[in-house]
Amino acid sequence: MMKNRLSSTCLFALLLLGLSTLDVAPVAAQADVEESTIDVRPRAGEGIWSLLRRSGVEPSAESVAEFKALNAGKLRNGSELRRDVTYRVPSKARVVALFGNDYQNVPLKSDLLKGHVYYIVGGHGGPDPGTLGTYNGKTIPEDEIAYDTALRLARELMMVGATVHVIVQDKNDGIRDEKYLPVDRDEVYLGGKKIVLNQAQRLRTRTEVINKLYDQHRKTALSQQVISLHVDSYGHAIEPQVDVHFIVGSRSGASLAQTIRSTVEAKYDYYQPDRGYNGAIKMRNLMILRETKPTAILIELGNIRHRGDQHRLLKPTNRQTLAEWIKEGLVREVTGKEI
Repeated sequence: MMKNRLSSTCLFALLLLGLSTLDVAPVAAQADVEESTIDVRPRAGEGIWSLLRRSGVEPSAESVAEFKALNAGKLRNGSELRRDVTYRVPSKARVVALFGNDYQNVPLKSDLLKGHVYYIVGGHGGPDPGTLGTYNGKTIPEDEIAYDTALRLARELMMVGATVHVIVQDKNDGIRDEKYLPVDRDEVYLGGKKIVLNQAQRLRTRTEVINKLYDQHRKTALSQQVISLHVDSYGHAIEPQVDVHFIVGSRSGASLAQTIRSTVEAKYDYYQPDRGYNGAIKMRNLMILRETKPTAILIELGNIRHRGDQHRLLKPTNRQTLAEWIKEGLVREVTGKEI
């Protein structure tokens, strides 16, 4: 069913451009989930149970026994991990090369989102790096921060059974644990179509990619949603810390944004109770919200030119945390369950 649109005044004029037919392949199953093993090196102070949990395996007497059998001869005293040894971990996983060598093994932890389809869009890309910030003399491109967080979110959703389409892709840059992510311009759309400089055509193309996939999933999907990630700077001003906030174009988008916002607020209340959280939900008539057939929201992860947000988003652990919090909000929206 098409989402319920709210009419509002356009905030900017968009050129009406004719586009050639996109080469978007018919929907096929994502890489099959297989019973397999993955190779993991233990961290300092880690035991078998914590290693299994980090690898996406629910620790139990059975999984520990299987781990010990797979790694016979590698354990100290038959049960202690050694830091200098790589261990084989039993896993139900799929391999997604787009996530890079360190993250391409995607363990299946649950089927909470089985049947639900997500279109994850890292803002800008290709010849357009988005807004540029500077931190300690280094350039911080909006599109790279957004893309890294988008990949992390896509992986988190796959781990709980969702079908995920990453709309903007860079096959050279998987999930990265570096602080500074350099500008590059080789991102393309899913399907390989080049991202062009013209803004109206760029936005219209990504909308067309999403809508073609929506039509292919329409008869079987339990729900379909678009999550677009940005790290903007309003008017290029240095503002107070923006935090995570949401831009919507429909009532269904507002409902989705409210669920994720409340999840983020609860996380801040728990982990930083004295900090406060001021993330807002705003209505805007953006093409990615107005013209895509699934319910769509745009999430601003922060202000790329504000030093506090820069410090926060340069840390890969914080980008991962944001991806996990957004995932939890998406799970709550369609299942009502906390994870």
